Formats: sequence, C-alpha cells, structure tokens
Amino acid sequence: MDALERYIHRVAYKFDKGYPDVNNPKDMEMLMEMISPLIKEEEEAPAISKATLKKLIDDTDLSDAQLSKLDSIIKKITFTTPIENYLAQKAKDSNISKAQVSKFMNILDDLDIQSEFAEYTKNPSDLDISKGNFTDQIPGIPADKLLALYKAMGGTIEGTVSIGPGEVPFSLLFNNVKKRTSKGDLDVSGENVELKASTDGAGAVIAKGYNRGQWSDTRRKGRFEDFVKSLGMEPEREDDALNALNQRLMWPAKLSNIYNLYTDDPNFDKNKFAKGVEGILSRVYNKSDWYPKGTYFDLNSYFTDQDFNYSKFRLDLAKELVKEYRDAEGFDGLLFTDKKGNLKYLKGDSLMDEIGKSIAFSGPSDDVPRYVLKIK
Repeated sequence: MDALERYIHRVAYKFDKGYPDVNNPKDMEMLMEMISPLIKEEEEAPAISKATLKKLIDDTDLSDAQLSKLDSIIKKITFTTPIENYLAQKAKDSNISKAQVSKFMNILDDLDIQSEFAEYTKNPSDLDISKGNFTDQIPGIPADKLLALYKAMGGTIEGTVSIGPGEVPFSLLFNNVKKRTSKGDLDVSGENVELKASTDGAGAVIAKGYNRGQWSDTRRKGRFEDFVKSLGMEPEREDDALNALNQRLMWPAKLSNIYNLYTDDPNFDKNKFAKGVEGILSRVYNKSDWYPKGTYFDLNSYFTDQDFNYSKFRLDLAKELVKEYRDAEGFDGLLFTDKKGNLKYLKGDSLMDEIGKSIAFSGPSDDVPRYVLKIK
C-alpha cells in the first residue's frame, strides 16, 4: 500500500487536522470518496502511474462535483510538495511542531494562496525589522491574504508553553528568521528579538509571573480594602473610598479618587498614603524591587498635598515592568507589530523613550499594562 499511503499523504492537508481522523465520519467519507477508485488498482499494481490514474478516471462514473474536487487536487499536487519540503526544513530549523505546520498549510489552502506561496518558497525574503510593514517584504502574495494568515495563526498553547502571535508565521515566512527556544522569541539575522505582536488590538503583556486576569485577584492580593481602612478616614469618607474600588477604572485611577477624598479628611497624611501604596505595590509586585524608587518610578514624586499624579504613576510603572522584563530575558530588542502588519523595532534607551508615545499602553486593571504599537 506504499503508493496509496503516499497519495493520502499528499492530500492530507485537505482535512481539518492535517490528516484524516478515523473517528470523524466526515473525514472517513471524504477519504473513501478520494481513494475508493484507487484501491482496486492498488491491489493489482505496485504503484500508481499516470496511466493508471487516467484509466481510473476514464473508467469511473464521477459526478461533476467529484471531477471538480479531483481537478483541484491534481492541480495542487504540483505545488504542495515544494511547500511541504520548504516547511519541513523551516520547522526543523525552528523546532516548530507538526501541528503548527499543518495549521499553516490548511490556512494557505483556505486563503487559496498555495500556488503563490509555492512560488515564494523558491526565493524567500529576509525580514528587515527596520522596515514599516512585514507584508511589503513578501512579493507575490497579496497583503490582505498575508494579514489573514498572520491573524489566523494567532497565539497558541502547546503543553505549558505559550507561543505568541507572529512567532510561528514569521519563522516560516522569512529566510533569516528562526524561533528561539529560550531568552527571546526570534533570531533575526543573529539578533535576539522579543516579538510583541497584536492580532486583535488588545495589546501585549510585557511582564512575567504577574496576574493578567481579573481586577478581583489584584484587589485581593494587594489588600486594597485594608489599605483604605488603615487611613483612618471619617466613616462617610471611608465608605465612599471603599465604593471607589468598585468603579470601572484602572486601579491607579481608583487610588487617585481615594486620595481626593482623603485630602479633605481631618486625618489627612500624605506620607501615610504613600506608604500604604508602597505596601500595595510590595504585595502585587512581590517579585520586583523598583518601588518605592527605581530607574523610572519614584513613588513620593507623584503626591502633592492636593493631588495624586496617577498618569505619571502609570507611565513609570509601565516602564519599570518593561525594563525588568528586558533585564530578565536578555534580548537585544523588542519588535512590536500590530494587526495591520506594521513593525517597530526598539532597543536600548529608545525602547523606554517610546513607551507612552509610539508604544501606547492601557491599564493596569489587573497587575499588568497592555502595550500596543500606535501608528499615526
């Protein structure tokens, strides 16, 4: 059955899982429809030749739909093989799983760009991370199709490892890109690059080991209620301050509202409030040491007798988390991409300078801000 097995391998990309699932009736029906005319000839001959296939087609009563399907399969065979060979080598170089390769091939098929991609594999491009958009660097494939491929690959979890958006498609698309196994996402022409891709506009997390889920978890861990009660405000103001924790705001803005209430209280003590916020930070960011004063963050500088500058507090906190992450991971620079395929590569001081500018951020509503490339 060697020839038949080779035939099934060639058409495996047609199935949702990249192979026919014997437990899926739809897959089995589709497979039998494809191979039933071949089985008899397979038993009589050691291999499937062009002549055998032609005779089978001539001798078999095929419907128009079956003929159309067969025509599509035959046309695609000429370019699926070079694609498979190319992807197999790229997957080996970057330790990309068979499931990811199969997903990539299925998306190529769904987008009807297999022939274009097969042509591209003859001379794949190098990724230039200084350029403005990755789709401009791949000739012969429409930009909208490349963006659809990039979004469809998305981010996945394999075992306990999170594979971010862009890591696999960039590794498969570009000649000079390999997926790294540690300390950075990609090797781009020898540069250790951390990729922060956004396929849905929500923004990327740049911090390790902190809650990225619910405000309720951050609220409990930071013991915000205990902080409010420790201020010793008059009962009515204390109730208002506790209610402020339920507002639909990022928590630095909640703290600002609480501070506004506290400044009108007879027991107001600016230093006591700042010390209490330091306690919150020590519990929320219990793996960090940039508070009360770090490279960018300076807790006492955000308070006057009237106001709490929570915007500056947020910005400096966001910078410290990025610096901390960069120091821990040891990558050369961060490559930001957005859902339109725009690129911005930042390293050194320029990375920190652009946070809050071309690298916008939201939150934190839980422990961590979300960062997103902002193109004017």
